[in-house]
Amino acid sequence: MIRLYTAPTPNGRKVAIALEELALPYQSITVNLGAGEQHEEWFLRLNPNHKIPVLVAGDTVVWESGAILLYLAEQHDPAGVLLPRSSTERWEAIQYAFFQTGGIGPNLGRLATQLQRPASERNVEMTEIFSREVDRLLGVLDHLLEDGRPYLARDYSIADIMHYPWLAPVLALGATQISSRPRLVAWLGRIASRPAVQRGLRTPA
Repeated sequence: MIRLYTAPTPNGRKVAIALEELALPYQSITVNLGAGEQHEEWFLRLNPNHKIPVLVAGDTVVWESGAILLYLAEQHDPAGVLLPRSSTERWEAIQYAFFQTGGIGPNLGRLATQLQRPASERNVEMTEIFSREVDRLLGVLDHLLEDGRPYLARDYSIADIMHYPWLAPVLALGATQISSRPRLVAWLGRIASRPAVQRGLRTPA
């Protein structure tokens, strides 16, 4: 049985969605981030970087959400559900997945950190920098979808799973950086309609 150590965060949701897409049996174990469980010794033995998610499959322990999705695609995805079979599209999916971990995720996270502070405590310059960069990165995604492809690597893949839990809440908040781009809205809608995505978003509750 695969064990997923997770929490209700975008990175945690990614792995739950992937597991649901593959219909793999797994046990979800919630790590209480507010209580600091990610810093406890038992968790540090799994991930010395004290971050969720962590996936344990037999003797294999994988952390970092992108690495976990690649592991699942390589080890548990013979039908090519998470990665296209075509070599070209496979590498496109991998590069767009890394685009999320290196661009969309960090910059949205930094922007959210600023916006969650009282207005009087925000660093105005940093808020503007991160906001502009997020808008630029979303423009890259919009450009990719310009040719009419339904998903980032044409076929549904880890690239879409990596982005969705980060961008869906932003769209739900009515952020114009997404809502003003119909292609992004339609793309996120296609992902949202997948039953496995809906189940994954409920894990953990």
